[in-house]
Amino acid sequence: MHSGTLSLDAFLDRRATDRRLARLTHDVPLPEAKGLEFGPANNPTPMPEGIRVAYVDHAHDAQAGLSGAVPIDHAWTGTGSLAESIGQDGLDFAIAAQVAQYVPNLLGWCRGIHAILRPGGVLNLSLPDRRFMFDAGRTESTIAELVEADLLDYVRPSPRQIFAHTYETLAIGPGEIWAGDDPARAPRLCGEAALALAHRQASEALASGRYQDCHCWVFTPLSFLDVVEAASRLGLFPFVLNRIAGTEPEGFEFYVSMRRDGETDPQALRGMQEGAVAHLRGILTRQQRTARLLATA
Repeated sequence: MHSGTLSLDAFLDRRATDRRLARLTHDVPLPEAKGLEFGPANNPTPMPEGIRVAYVDHAHDAQAGLSGAVPIDHAWTGTGSLAESIGQDGLDFAIAAQVAQYVPNLLGWCRGIHAILRPGGVLNLSLPDRRFMFDAGRTESTIAELVEADLLDYVRPSPRQIFAHTYETLAIGPGEIWAGDDPARAPRLCGEAALALAHRQASEALASGRYQDCHCWVFTPLSFLDVVEAASRLGLFPFVLNRIAGTEPEGFEFYVSMRRDGETDPQALRGMQEGAVAHLRGILTRQQRTARLLATA
């Protein structure tokens, strides 16, 4: 495991003014803890000296071509036992910043992380809000799609996931959308060749077994709560949500914090999960209502 590079005071000072860092490290125990960060690439989350972290991606060379990328300690596709892949459990936290949308089997990935956390351990995510980036033309992922990926035990993006990502993404960014540009008028990111390119990439990936990065999942904060609620009712999602922070003006990502609860009775746990989702949905709905009122004032 790697030790953090900041002094505790320096970390606390930085977190006090960096809302993203505060959300990604929400409920990470201080001054000492051990955990995982998924897909750190060349921008791992800054940590204080008492925090020990190991880096995980779908392959050891997942970011080999990226300048400044940190070495990956453990390879895990998101399906099967994470504990066996990393050789330990009882960890305090896991962080995944802009990673979960790339995971082929999101439900299996969440269960694998849940299993290596101690009771009270947290998983903190940031996810793209599809309304404010190149996924603006895509529809939100459904519980049916998540269940399909789980039942088929995806270890790499499926042809459908690859095709949708290549064909449906738009040439538009957060700045343009917040400035008032209509995503419906934006051209496809891959241009006129998008349809044929999508089919070719999906076909080649299927034939070769090659892993191709793509946005497998598309969410808004509320649609994420919807699929979590449905998966919890099916017993396929083990976490209890702690917090959700909606997308801020000029931004494109939202944040979710969830914990491994100590409750072991399935019915009691499900009640806690559904209560948490209802509470967070109410917060987001009130925030949206307030934003609409301010916009018309």
